[in-house]
This record gives sequence, structure tokens and C-alpha cells, in this order.
Amino acid sequence: MPITSKVVLWNGRENFPESHTRIPDSRLQWEFLFWGMREAVLHFIWQGHKFPLSDLVSTLGLTIKVINTGKLNSFSGPDFLFAKVCIDEQEWVGHVELHVKASDWYIHQHHKDAAYDNVILHVVWEADAIIYRKDGSSIPTLALNQFILQNELDKFQNVFYAKKNRSLNCEGSIGSIGSEILNPWKDHLFQNRLNQKARLMKEWLQGTSQDWEQVFFMILLKSFGLNINGAAFLGLGEAIPFKAVRKNAGDPFLLESIFFGMAGMLNKVDVSDTYYLELREAYNFLKVKFNLRDELFQKPEYFSLRPHNFPTIRLSQIANLYHRHSALFALVIEATSLVSLRSLLKAQAGRYWDTHFVFGKSTAPSPKKMSCHFTDLIILNSVLPIRHSYELHKGKSDINRLTSWAQEIKAENNKIVRLFQTHGVPATDAHGSQALLELYHRYCAKNKCLQCAVGKHLLYGK
Repeated sequence: MPITSKVVLWNGRENFPESHTRIPDSRLQWEFLFWGMREAVLHFIWQGHKFPLSDLVSTLGLTIKVINTGKLNSFSGPDFLFAKVCIDEQEWVGHVELHVKASDWYIHQHHKDAAYDNVILHVVWEADAIIYRKDGSSIPTLALNQFILQNELDKFQNVFYAKKNRSLNCEGSIGSIGSEILNPWKDHLFQNRLNQKARLMKEWLQGTSQDWEQVFFMILLKSFGLNINGAAFLGLGEAIPFKAVRKNAGDPFLLESIFFGMAGMLNKVDVSDTYYLELREAYNFLKVKFNLRDELFQKPEYFSLRPHNFPTIRLSQIANLYHRHSALFALVIEATSLVSLRSLLKAQAGRYWDTHFVFGKSTAPSPKKMSCHFTDLIILNSVLPIRHSYELHKGKSDINRLTSWAQEIKAENNKIVRLFQTHGVPATDAHGSQALLELYHRYCAKNKCLQCAVGKHLLYGK
């Protein structure tokens, strides 16, 4: 839609307020071609009041005074909710949407979304279009490129974008953030990570007829699969009816046959290994008995894994774990200490695996026990989330106990934790490493610096 002459002439208005320092057009072009205009910058400007709140004029000549910029919306819908703005001396309360270009409104399909019907002000950097409501009236548009001080843009750039190819936007500054800012933020991140997993398990619960044992079986399998086989093992947990686990918990061999068979690991016809053939025979019987379907999910991988993490070893350990404790979920919920959880969850693969990592290839004898480190990972990634989810379900969440247990576990050692350590933010325990994982995936990787306590402190000093 073409822009009106009033908007076209905006940059050349003679009555542009003298009190506002305007960035030269040549400087603007160079600046934003160099580091790229993002909506994050607009959020910084709007949320931090880095523009004059009064004596503003819309692209169509309406006077604007911002009384309250509103509440940042972290979910779908307009960017800021319940803002209060005076437009042509009429006070409005409603939502504000931010875009780099006004035409992004149509590109993002907001004109078709009822959630945007209550937008009272469209805040943009470049006014390249007029935006209309469904009733044909135009939404007042404020073009911020006319009112921003260059030093405010420089501040944002220097904190987050001064160096290209940063691994973290704030990597030059985050190490200077004090514990009074970081510690409460880490607590929030840790709890938020648990809350996300609790929401996921609530969905699983609805799909399993409220069977908590099945849900725990699913998250336990996912945790045993780690990063490489987590998705495949989760698919296995979804595909195996838990009644088959309950019915065969008395015999770890039968559990192994179900797990290996469902994982597509008993399909080879050229293997002469006796144990393999016995497992396949048992599985063929159990497959018919429990109506098992083994073609519905991805198969586990061996590539790049250490032998002790091979799916054969991990699935055998789970089989023996459920052989020892058929009602494992109930025992996990009743545990009162980290020591008791560690004792409860330690398992060893079956005897065949003392001399094997894969079927048919013998190795030197070596019992395949779960290490202390791996057991702690299982507690961190399956036990703490299921306890949190179950406690929320019962209305009696004990986040302090879960936090305390996480603080007793050693920090995880992965590339994200090492990245933060490189920039001066080490994790001293698993509570800290889980918080950093949440920080990176939820904020850093999505450039949500203005929703992060670190980013807010660096930019706003609060």
C-alpha cells in the first residue's frame, strides 16, 4: 500500500521539535546497514524509555504522549500489553506492536489475527506503509527513527554487537555481573526449566490415561538415551504399552527382548549369536501377545557414542532396573534424600553384556554398571522433573528440596556450560549448569537480551 504525501514529507518537516536530537540520515544508513536493525533494538528503545515520551508526532501528524509503555508480552500476540498513550489529547489504554518496518504488520499476518484488534499504537523504525484496522481506520504509527539519540543506539550496539561472530551477545560484559544479579536469575532459570518439563509431562499424562508410571518410563528412557538417542528412546517409551513392562518385570531377559525388539535391534537374519536368537524368539511371541508395533519411531544410533553409551548397554540397564523395582515411580516419589535416589537408580546390564557391547562380538570381561556421573544425570533429567510435575499436580511443590538436590550434584560438562565458563560465569553445581542451559536456549540463542536479567542490567542498570 503506498504511503501518503504527509508521511513522505516527514523527514523534511520544518517544525521537527528542536529539543530532539535527530540522527543524520547518512549516519543512520551506515549504522543500520553495518549491524542490522532488529526488533530487539526497538524493544530496548521502547521498554527503556530511550526516546522522549511527549511532544511526539505520528506519521500522519497526530500528537502523541506516552504515559505508560505497557507490560512486555513473552507469548503470542502484541509485544506490549495494556500501554497507556495519549493520541491527539485522547487517552487510550491498549496494546502496542513493534516492527522494524510498518509493512511487517502485513508480512506477519497481524491484519488477520484478532489478537491485534486492540493495538492502539504501531511503533516502527521505518514508516513504509499505513496500517488499517478491519473497520478501515488507520492505526496511529510512531516512527522512532525521528526521535532517537545516537548515543542510546551506540550503547545497545557496544554492549551486544560491538564484535562480529559473538558466541554470546554480552560475552564481553556478562563476567562482570555480580552475584546479587546472577543468583536470583539462576534460581528463576532453574525453576523455569523444571516448569517447562512439567508442562511437557502434563501433556504426556493426558495421552497415557493419567498413568504416572508410564510417564516416568518415558522420561527415564529419554534420559538414558542422552542427546544422541534421547528422541529414539522416547519414541520407544511411547510405543511400548507399560502393561507389557509390568507383566514381564519379573524376568529381565523378557524385558530386554521387548526393548531390543521394539527398537528394531532384533531384525538381522545373519546373526548366529545364541543370546540374540533367544531374544528374537521371545520377542516374536511377546509382540503378538501384547500387540506390539515396532515400526513407528526412529531407530537408535551407535555412531559417535562411547561403547558404555551404546543403546544395547543402556536398554539392558533399564530392563534390569525395572526388574529390581517394578513400581519405580512410586519409589522415586517416596525418596527423601539424594543418597536414597542414587542407590535406587543404579543398575547393571545383564550378564551377557559383561563380555559384549554389541551382539555377537566378545570383549574382555567388564561389568556394565551405571557410573555415579550417569546416575546423577538420570536424577537431574528425569527424577527432578517428574517429582516437580507430580508435586504441582498434587498442589504441594517443594522447589527448595529439588534445588538443594541439584546443588549437591556436580555441574554438567557440555559445550554450553564451558562457553559461559570461558566468559567468566562458571557453574559450580548442577543447579547452576541447568540454569545456564536454560539461559542459553531460551534467551541467548533467541537474542532475547531485553527479557534477560543480565541484558536488562547491562542496558538499564537494573
